[in-house]
Amino acid sequence: MELVVEQSCPSCGAPIVLHEADRLVSCPYCDVNHYMVGGGALRFLLRAGCPAGIGAEDLVYLPFIRFKGCIYQCQGNEVRHAIIDTTRIALRGDRLPISLGLRPQAMQLVQATAAIGGRFVPRQVKLEGIFSQAVRMTAPFRPEKTGQVRHRAFIGETVSRVYLPVFEKDDMVVDAVTHLEIMRKGSDWDEIAATAVPFRRHWEPKFLSTLCPRCGAPLHGEPDALVLQCRNCETMWEESDGRFSALEWGRVPGASETDLEVPFWKIAVRQDAGSPLLHTFADFLRLTGQPVVIRAEDESRPLSFWVPAFKLQPAAFLQTAHYLTVSQKRIADGEPGPLPAAYPVNLPRREAVEALKSVLAEAALTRKQLFPLLPSLDLQAASATLVYLPFRDAGHDLIERQTSVTIAAATLRFGRRL
Repeated sequence: MELVVEQSCPSCGAPIVLHEADRLVSCPYCDVNHYMVGGGALRFLLRAGCPAGIGAEDLVYLPFIRFKGCIYQCQGNEVRHAIIDTTRIALRGDRLPISLGLRPQAMQLVQATAAIGGRFVPRQVKLEGIFSQAVRMTAPFRPEKTGQVRHRAFIGETVSRVYLPVFEKDDMVVDAVTHLEIMRKGSDWDEIAATAVPFRRHWEPKFLSTLCPRCGAPLHGEPDALVLQCRNCETMWEESDGRFSALEWGRVPGASETDLEVPFWKIAVRQDAGSPLLHTFADFLRLTGQPVVIRAEDESRPLSFWVPAFKLQPAAFLQTAHYLTVSQKRIADGEPGPLPAAYPVNLPRREAVEALKSVLAEAALTRKQLFPLLPSLDLQAASATLVYLPFRDAGHDLIERQTSVTIAAATLRFGRRL
C-alpha cells in the first residue's frame, strides 16, 4: 500500500495531497508544477493529537524506517524474489514498539518541515541492518532455505522515515497518536531523549522548476515520473544532483496510433570491465545456454540488456527483461519524436543496472555453470539509453510489436502501486 502525505505547495503554501512515490507536484490552487528532488529518504510524521497541557514543542519524534520494494536473490540454482513492505524502528533496544503496523498506510501523513515543533531522535540503526532483518522475515529468504547466496539486489525500493510523536506524562512515555503508554521513563528513555534535536532545515525536500532547461517550455509527466518530457524540443530530462540533465533517448514508432509506448533502459555493458565472459551478444547466448544457433553477426554485436524502466511485479520484471534481451536483434533503433501515449518512467537507470545480474541469472538455462560465476561478474554500464517500444492493446495483455513480448495489463497497473 502507498503512503498518502499532505505537502504544502512550494509556491503558495496550499495543502496538496500526494502519494509516497510522487515527484511531480501539481498545485490545484496556483496551478504551478514543481519537481521534488530525490537523493535522500523523505521524512513524514504521524499526525499528533496533543492533550491539554501538552504543546507541539513538548513532542519527541521517534524514527522508523519505511521500506517498500522488490528483493531478488540468487540462491542455490534459483532466482528468488519477493515484495517487501515494512516499517521498522531505527533505534536500538527492545523497550519501544518494533513496528508501526498498518498506521502509516491507513493514516494520512504529514511532510516534515521546519514549521514542525518538537525534537527529533536521530536514527541509531544502519539501513543495512533493517533491510537484512526484513529479508530474514520474508518466506523465500528464511534461514531454513538451502543453497549458497550468490547475489542479492534491492530493486525499485522506496525508503523513507516515518516519525512517531510521543510525549512524557508523569513517569510514562505516551504515544501522541493513540494516547497509549508505550514505555516507562528511566535511564533508557533518558538516553534516547538526550539525543533529540530540533528539525534541521536541510531535511526539507527541495524542488525544481518544471521548465525545459533547453527551450523554456513546460515539462510534462505523470506524478510518479522520474523522467519528464519536453514536447516542444522533443527532449527528455531526469533529475541528477539537484538539477535536470538531458537523457539520450529514442522511440520505435508503433503501427497504430493507439499503441502504448512503453519505456525500457537499453544498457550497454562496458568492454573494459572485469567480465571478459560478457562482451558480445554471442557471449550472452553461450553463457546462458540459449537454444539458438550463434551466427557470425552475434560475435560482433555488442551486448545490451533491455530492462523495464518501470516497476513491475518481480516475476514479470525478470521475464520481460529476459525475453527482450534474448530478442534484441529484432528491435529497431529508436529516434526522438512525438510520444502521443507513453507509460511513465518510474524505475531509475541506476536500479536497472543493479538488476543486470538478476536478469542474467533468470535467462540462464545452465544455472549450475552460471551461478558460481555471479559473485565475480562485474557488469558495468557503458551507456544507458531510454527507448520507448510500441505495445498493442490485446485486451487483457499488451504485446510488443517487434518481439511479441507480452505484459499483462493488470500486472502493469499493479506496478504503479509498488
